[in-house]
Amino acid sequence: MALYISRNGQQSGPYSLTEAQEQVRMGTIAITDLAWHEGLPGWVPLHQISGLSIQPPAPPVPTPLEITNPAHPFAPKPEPKKSLLQKIGIGIVGIVVIALKFKFVLLFFFKTGLTMLLSIGAYSLLYGWKFATGLVLLIFVHEMGHFVAAKCYRIPVSAPVFIPFMGAYVLLKNHLMNSWTNAIVSYAGPLAGTLGGWVCLELGLFLEQPWMVAVAFYTFIINMINLLPVLPLDGSYIWIAFNRRLTPGMSLSERLYIGLFLAALIAAMTLGCLQSWAHLHPTHSDYSAF
Repeated sequence: MALYISRNGQQSGPYSLTEAQEQVRMGTIAITDLAWHEGLPGWVPLHQISGLSIQPPAPPVPTPLEITNPAHPFAPKPEPKKSLLQKIGIGIVGIVVIALKFKFVLLFFFKTGLTMLLSIGAYSLLYGWKFATGLVLLIFVHEMGHFVAAKCYRIPVSAPVFIPFMGAYVLLKNHLMNSWTNAIVSYAGPLAGTLGGWVCLELGLFLEQPWMVAVAFYTFIINMINLLPVLPLDGSYIWIAFNRRLTPGMSLSERLYIGLFLAALIAAMTLGCLQSWAHLHPTHSDYSAF
């Protein structure tokens, strides 16, 4: 279909239906303009043409200059200025929200970080800062073994806390554990500490740093002492697995696994002690020289 348009006495066209619709949408022609196509007896308004879908022209898009003009209806309203007290209040609320979101990180820093620094300072008075730092870091590795194991069993646990000349501890928060879980969480600390001791020993030998070998030696000793079946040491929760009367819920296979784990750990500690001792001079009792 070929359409002819008459506007103010001027004729244009021919247009197809699609072209006519596009011209209306662009505003070039109006729906009130007269139109004619072959077969019509005369000119009729464009909107009366059969098969023509009329859409009003799109509204004009405001230019950037018009938008920035406050008098323009599309211009954004300026935000009211905040007072100093409002800014301070918003800042305090933001700090509180961040603190609540990262509560564990803050507690970990203050409880663990500060007590670690306190322990390093105390040990440094006797053994020098290098030996003190290495020893406290490996004690931290030991406690993180408990921490990670507890998290694996979804047991609520506190961040490690250090006590100078007493070591460190983590607290399990009011969670009832069966004998197997208790033994594994307790075992994880000496296991992590022993692995850390071996890493420290190998680094000390590779870098030829006697103080690191000394740290490894005392780490093996500390973790071995921790395996004694005496409360509140870790060993008291591990060796109890071999007492059927106190752990009636444990199966024979679980007791065998605990026995194998314990034997392997003791062997690794003993071998680490012998290795590190063989590379230390017996007369080195003052590690502050390192």
